[in-house]
Amino acid sequence: MINNSETISDRTLSDESGLGLMEVVISMSLLGILAISFIPVLINSWKDTSTNTTIATATQIVNGQIEGARAVRSAAATSPSCQDVVAFLNVTLAPVIDPRGVTLLPQWSATSCPGSYPGVVRAEVSVKRPGKDTPLASAVTMIFVKSAV
Repeated sequence: MINNSETISDRTLSDESGLGLMEVVISMSLLGILAISFIPVLINSWKDTSTNTTIATATQIVNGQIEGARAVRSAAATSPSCQDVVAFLNVTLAPVIDPRGVTLLPQWSATSCPGSYPGVVRAEVSVKRPGKDTPLASAVTMIFVKSAV
């Protein structure tokens, strides 16, 4: 039996299923506010990534220079002499440009030969940006030498 006091049009007016235009607009606004709040995090991540790229390149340059200094030998020698190592360290190194286009300047610090042989030569290499005093990467190594010449 049908209740005469409730008509079909009354049932459709009270039935609020589905999303209205206002709900969609409000949810899109909230989603936009959330997206905007993540923008500073993304920008800082991007800056950190570019800085890390430059530091990683500087570290690779330092490692390569140390390996080169340890491998230096004159043509007839089986182990490096102090003269060979000092000659290698006195060469002016060419600037290197990293993947971001930043110029990096590798540089050896002054060193001296040991007082007695066999001994070690202390060698320090650092990589800086032009116009900056603080190195991006640096390392110290001891190179074994058997003789002065």
